[in-house]
Amino acid sequence: MQKYNYTARDENGKVIRGMMIAENEIALANKISHLGYFLTGYKSTQESVDRAVKSGAAKLKSKEILQFTYQLSTLLAAGLPLLEGLRNLTQDAANENIQKVVDDVRYRVESGGSLTEAVSMHPQTFSAVYKALVNAGETTGNLPETLEDLTQLLEWQMDLKKKIQEAATYPVILFTVMVGVVILLVVKVIPMFEPIFQEAGANLPLPTKIVLEISHCIQNYWFIFVGGIISLIIGFFTCNRTEKGHYVLDGWKLKLPLFGSLLRKIALSRFAHTFNICFDAGINLLTALDIARQTVGNARIETAIKKAREAVNVGEKLAISLQMTGEFPAMVVRMIAVGEQSGALPHTLDKISRFYDKEVTDTVKTIFALFEPLMIIIMGVVVGGIALSIFLPMFQMAQMVG
Repeated sequence: MQKYNYTARDENGKVIRGMMIAENEIALANKISHLGYFLTGYKSTQESVDRAVKSGAAKLKSKEILQFTYQLSTLLAAGLPLLEGLRNLTQDAANENIQKVVDDVRYRVESGGSLTEAVSMHPQTFSAVYKALVNAGETTGNLPETLEDLTQLLEWQMDLKKKIQEAATYPVILFTVMVGVVILLVVKVIPMFEPIFQEAGANLPLPTKIVLEISHCIQNYWFIFVGGIISLIIGFFTCNRTEKGHYVLDGWKLKLPLFGSLLRKIALSRFAHTFNICFDAGINLLTALDIARQTVGNARIETAIKKAREAVNVGEKLAISLQMTGEFPAMVVRMIAVGEQSGALPHTLDKISRFYDKEVTDTVKTIFALFEPLMIIIMGVVVGGIALSIFLPMFQMAQMVG
């Protein structure tokens, strides 16, 4: 891509001067022709159009992307032209980071590019789903409505991410506290009592011997335990980077107690939401499946959607294609089948997404309700067992003295 200063003439012979981004001179001439002008001269400025790289590859946060999309949607819905709306957003940017990205998008649109091309130059900020929906909005001429739908999708994604973080944070904190307490007892507290037991010559019970051996192992071979944990973490991430390993690990995640059900519901909710918005934006079925596949967040379900797309491509109905994968619940398949038969598939997908929104919320609440007492019981059993292993020989010593 290169920036050109050009001169052209309109149908009345009037000279037009401007600046435009194009891959080469032929592409420049084609763009000028589409504007209804005849290219008469051009000059490359030798300036790279990759302004995002020059400006430090600014990346927006999820909340900032949502704010940009909502404001642009509002301005366009009010009748403001796209370029004028982008100029306003550049001037009203909340911080320098937002201003860099929005100004670059404005620059590219002002130079003759489409909004889709402009956001495509910022892949770290705007996802493939974002790009596809913007492209659909521009193609169908419903960009304001599409941006409004995209705003709703971004809001839902942020809310879902918050729920997932809430579901994961509490168990992680409890588990970390439990592990910390156990390590403190085994490494610091128990060794303080060992000399007392040795001086008294008490016959240590089996639980005490086991705890003391664990304490010795951790104190003398702590580097093996730490190295083992680090190796497991590195192995997990290395395996997760491979296509086959990622597929296997995501399959195991779906089989986890409690969390497996939650992850499947989240994936299905993402699928239904994105698929529904793609339909509203006028995107064809096969492309909509491709876009929705990228949002589910689980390799196993992504593969299932890919297989379903291949079946749809050769003429099979969507409901049957999804059923053959074995990854979609019977209820979802039945509702999609009804939507296909009645011609109200978008409405059906909206109902599915609403259903799974409620299911995700209810499952998160259930996990909270179960994990709190469960972790407390586990912590009580572990800490109580360690405490008992200390007090048992002390009781024996007291009886001997008595």
